[in-house]
Amino acid sequence: MLSKLEIVRKFWDHFDQANFKAASSLMHEHAIVWEPNTREVFRSRDAFIHMHEANPLPWRIEEIDMLSEMKEGIIVTVVKAYSDQTPENYFITSFFTFAGESKIIEIIEYWGKNNEIPVWRKGQNFSEKY
Repeated sequence: MLSKLEIVRKFWDHFDQANFKAASSLMHEHAIVWEPNTREVFRSRDAFIHMHEANPLPWRIEEIDMLSEMKEGIIVTVVKAYSDQTPENYFITSFFTFAGESKIIEIIEYWGKNNEIPVWRKGQNFSEKY
């Protein structure tokens, strides 16, 4: 049996390959996915997966940090989503909760756009660009 961390890593690998059917097999059929940035909730695994299948851009997923299991079995991840067809890319911080030991029952995803330094801060010597 895979650990929760291995299940989440496999989930992101499937998303990287746009193999949404395989990703859905790691989710409970009644899984709920919250996306607070857009104030959306997907009330089923199928709704969430269909949304990704309908996306016109082929997104890739790059693992940034796969944190260990937190309290109550929650797995936290940070990945980068990008596409060769657009300059936009995002950092996604996700919290995965499980039903039992083997199926994802809830995901909360926070998307952060990878932006340039705001104009008002440029030249102020508050930070340096990396």
